[in-house]
Amino acid sequence: MFVAAGKKRKFAPTSRNSAERVSVRRTWNNDTHGPTSMDTIKRYYVLGQENARERQYRAALDCYNRAIAISINDESVDKEAKIYEARAHVLYKLREFTRAMDDAKEAIAIDSNSAAGYTQMAGILAATGKRRDALAVLERGLATVDKGAPGYAHMETLRVSVARQLDPSAVVDLQAKTTDPAVYLPSDLVILILRSLDIRTLVVCRAVSRRWLALVDNTPVLWSRPSFTLATAATRLAQQLPAYKKLQKWIKQSSSGRIPDKIIRFVFQRARGSLVSATVPENSLVSNRTLDFLLAQKRPCLRQIDIYRVAEIGPDMLSQMLNGWCVPKHLAELRLPYCANIDNSAISTIVRCAPGIRVLDISGCHSVRVKHMFKAWSSVLLDAHDSTNIEHLYMNDHPGIPDLLVYSTRYCHFAKLRSLHIAIYDQRVFSMFSSIAPLVDYLRRNQASRTQSSGAPFPQLEELNVDGIWDIPVSSLRFGSTVLCNLVFQCRIFAEGLRRLSAVESPGMDRGQLVEALWSCLPTLQRLHLTKATNIDTQLLVDFAFSHQGILPLASLDLSGCVGIGPQGLYALISCCTNLVYVNLSGTAVDNRVMCLFTQMVSAPCTPGPEVLVLDTTDISGVAVRDFAAACIKRYRLVRSDPHAKQAWKLRILDIDNCANVGSDAVAVVRELLSLMGTQVLAAVPV
Repeated sequence: MFVAAGKKRKFAPTSRNSAERVSVRRTWNNDTHGPTSMDTIKRYYVLGQENARERQYRAALDCYNRAIAISINDESVDKEAKIYEARAHVLYKLREFTRAMDDAKEAIAIDSNSAAGYTQMAGILAATGKRRDALAVLERGLATVDKGAPGYAHMETLRVSVARQLDPSAVVDLQAKTTDPAVYLPSDLVILILRSLDIRTLVVCRAVSRRWLALVDNTPVLWSRPSFTLATAATRLAQQLPAYKKLQKWIKQSSSGRIPDKIIRFVFQRARGSLVSATVPENSLVSNRTLDFLLAQKRPCLRQIDIYRVAEIGPDMLSQMLNGWCVPKHLAELRLPYCANIDNSAISTIVRCAPGIRVLDISGCHSVRVKHMFKAWSSVLLDAHDSTNIEHLYMNDHPGIPDLLVYSTRYCHFAKLRSLHIAIYDQRVFSMFSSIAPLVDYLRRNQASRTQSSGAPFPQLEELNVDGIWDIPVSSLRFGSTVLCNLVFQCRIFAEGLRRLSAVESPGMDRGQLVEALWSCLPTLQRLHLTKATNIDTQLLVDFAFSHQGILPLASLDLSGCVGIGPQGLYALISCCTNLVYVNLSGTAVDNRVMCLFTQMVSAPCTPGPEVLVLDTTDISGVAVRDFAAACIKRYRLVRSDPHAKQAWKLRILDIDNCANVGSDAVAVVRELLSLMGTQVLAAVPV
């Protein structure tokens, strides 16, 4: 029998469920005696369950109706509560609350031990706004149903949820004493787990039970280092590849980000005398009441003060904080980024009250003069060759960056620096530079007077951030930007032992500067972020790879937007970097040869293996991507099955957006292969 194209036969099975119905009907007709009523009811019940799982509620309702009709017409068959429970659930999904309520009552009438019947009645009442009636039904069910009956625990959980909706201020025990971790786990272990949580999660833990409330509130060490930011996986990955903009979209942040003053005071009250870190989040305000409360208490253990973008924090308030809270030998970290009212007097207070700090952040504090900062430190140091204890200095978006570089060539006050951040994110800072010409003359005279054996101003530097200094489109229009670019190299801040270098948005860096910056520190670099450097070419990378034969220790590499690099240069560099974990090569000439290198890294058990691989807008093909995905899933299964594996490995992100040679079929295969390890595959196939 032929069927016209585009049409279906009236009774042709169009799905697995309809095929099963036809099979049931044919089996029944071919059987001489026919199935018993009980068998038919069971078949309709099973078929209805399958339809309900596939969200085909109308088909499921039809099956349940047939099963119930047979049980009513045949007196030899006893009614079963589970069929009425199932039909009540389907009717609830179809928003037919009256019929669903009748079936739930019928299920309870058939079996008084039906926990699902009470649960469905309560759900219907709660959906119609009758929460108190729902709570009464659940309490009656808990008193009637046996504790070991199926669904009893769910009914108890639902009762707690409904009770909390009626009275949010009441603290209800969610767990019994036998299952509450606060009871049967050692208190030291519970506190160790809770110390890894942020403030928002700690507040939620207070509402779990009365025992959790007492434990969290009576343990000041949990509040000693308050953290108001969520440490998500996307946040940690964004720290490894800050120039990868797509990660920023996955970081969930509140609309305003402002923390109320009462929350800050609440945290400080719970910490009591154990406060180690005083943190004021970004855009949050501190009232006089909170400040007076803090100043009234002794803080002998305070080691860190973090105040982010709060304009109301001025020199007087900072002086009160340092004089009232700090013991000079304890305070180690002071962060005041983008606080507009911080000026020279605040620096003098810091030098006087906390001369032993190791971390100082004055990013965006335009009122702080670097020359005054050197004079203030000179007053407490022995001579120009004596150094402070500062190991991490943050001066992003600061107009005193040229002064810092030039004065550091003569004064060794910051010779112990291990991390220096002098990035320019706000291009308006270039217009704030002043006295550039005298600084250049000062540097020339200083270099002429010093011996040839004089070393770099920061000999112990391990991390350097110079993002935005070579940003051509805007910086070329600002006074002093070109001079700053030259000062960075004239002051020799690229130390030989440098491990982390970030120069994002650097289209203005020429080839000679690139050679000078990378030649000495490339053998020790573990992180290299050099984006949009159009002057870096294939020959330069080939020369680097040839001169540094062996294995380079790079673990995080970002060369996105470096359009001058050819496939041969990328192949030469990556073949020397077998320890890569975070890679961003979007917008470069990556081809299948380079992709094969990543496949070999994954296949080699002795290498860490890439966890983030960004190949947006490259020349790779679908075959190479499929081979890479197959190698990833093979390694993932081997690591999971190996009991001696030190740590689990998996590919977290694979970005192959806008790759013209990767088709939709290859994308589908890659998604299916990497679904086992939960890899985020970004693949928008270009039209």
